[in-house]
Amino acid sequence: MCLQNSKVFAHSEMLNANKLQFSAFCESCKDVENVDVTAEIIEHFKQTPLPVSLDECIGTALLNNFNIQVANSEYISAKWDYRNALAQFLPEVGFEWYNIYYKGQVLVGGVVPDQVEELALSGTLKVTHDLTKGGAQIFEAKSKKLSARADLNNLDFTKDEVILETARDYYELLRAKISIEIQLKNLYERTAQLKLTETQMQAGFGTRFDVVRSKGEQALAEQNFMIALNRFRTNQAKLANIMGVEVSTPLFPIESEVKPFNLVDENMTPDDLFKIAEFSRDDVRTLENNIKALKQQKYKVYTDFVPKPRLLYQGQFQGTARVGVYGNNVVGAYVDIPVGSRLGVGTVTKANSIQAQIEAQEYSLENLLRTIKEKIVSNFYNVQILKERIEIAKRQVEYASDSVTLAELRLDAGEGILIDVIQAQTIKNNARIELLSTIVDYNINQIQLLFDNGTISYESIVKNYNP
Repeated sequence: MCLQNSKVFAHSEMLNANKLQFSAFCESCKDVENVDVTAEIIEHFKQTPLPVSLDECIGTALLNNFNIQVANSEYISAKWDYRNALAQFLPEVGFEWYNIYYKGQVLVGGVVPDQVEELALSGTLKVTHDLTKGGAQIFEAKSKKLSARADLNNLDFTKDEVILETARDYYELLRAKISIEIQLKNLYERTAQLKLTETQMQAGFGTRFDVVRSKGEQALAEQNFMIALNRFRTNQAKLANIMGVEVSTPLFPIESEVKPFNLVDENMTPDDLFKIAEFSRDDVRTLENNIKALKQQKYKVYTDFVPKPRLLYQGQFQGTARVGVYGNNVVGAYVDIPVGSRLGVGTVTKANSIQAQIEAQEYSLENLLRTIKEKIVSNFYNVQILKERIEIAKRQVEYASDSVTLAELRLDAGEGILIDVIQAQTIKNNARIELLSTIVDYNINQIQLLFDNGTISYESIVKNYNP
């Protein structure tokens, strides 16, 4: 009977210990649920966060991004080059006037000396027209026009790249923010676990091994939290830089969670998306217009063999201050008949050089199209896989949450131990991180797919955006 009573007493003590563990654990959980991520970030970085949304970030980037400013300046320069080429069709007009004062003796007929004091007056109006220089001016103007179009396409493509990078960096920053929340809660739980094991050891219900293990887990949780904070600050600077604002601006996504959204028609195949890309990608248009511009430059070189007529008009006004001014007019027509530069060798070699440049650009265009198709295929199937992974990750979080609940119930009933709860919490944290990363990757891949097929825009990104 004494032995039986001893067993009952021991079992009762174990139940009481488990109840104390569960009670202390529940108190620590209440603290964890009250975690203020914003306050922790403010405390760590000593800065007041600036709340921003995805649409605000993209809009600001389109206004301030320095790559866009550079591309826009290059386009403006190309437009003026084209207008300068058109100006070459206008005639050259100039007027020259001079006065010469004569005073002294001169020989008349080389024999009779005469005393002279005169103010000679002379004016010349000269108008020349090259008549397109054998067509060279026409090809030059066409080349400059196509170059301006190529720079406009490059400007539009730069905007597409900025939209893509801004959206990607925003979601990476949001991923980092939510990761901080997850890692911070994990740190709070591990800290509470450490305090609990230390209390249990002092009460005789735990061991030093439990305390040492808890210290290790708490240190690991602190490391992960610091890594998340560092990643958040790095992503803040990256997003601020692409937006064209002060790099140290403490940007802070307004969302507290991330949701998946659909941007690309699910009924479209990779071939459908590639066909759209062939006609919509501005980098493709840039290369095509550069090739056309080079062809016009090649045609211009061959005008070295073309006769070049010119017209001249000259109106002269000559006289003196004493007898008056008298005018005369001269009209001339000239034709230059060249045989090419350096006996034609210079012309042919220059044309062949440009032809090689054209072929190089055509190879670049073909390679670009193949690369675009590769990325479309890759990102298309990434989106399909990530969509399925999101559903799996959701189930993982659900199962992990149930596991934590069951572990807590077992601990309360005296059938489980605290380590079971701790392991279940760790699995839940990992499952939440996996779900977060999968959703962010899915959203980024959706945006990347829009970029790949050339239909990315501010409107297409934010149409389903509802923070």
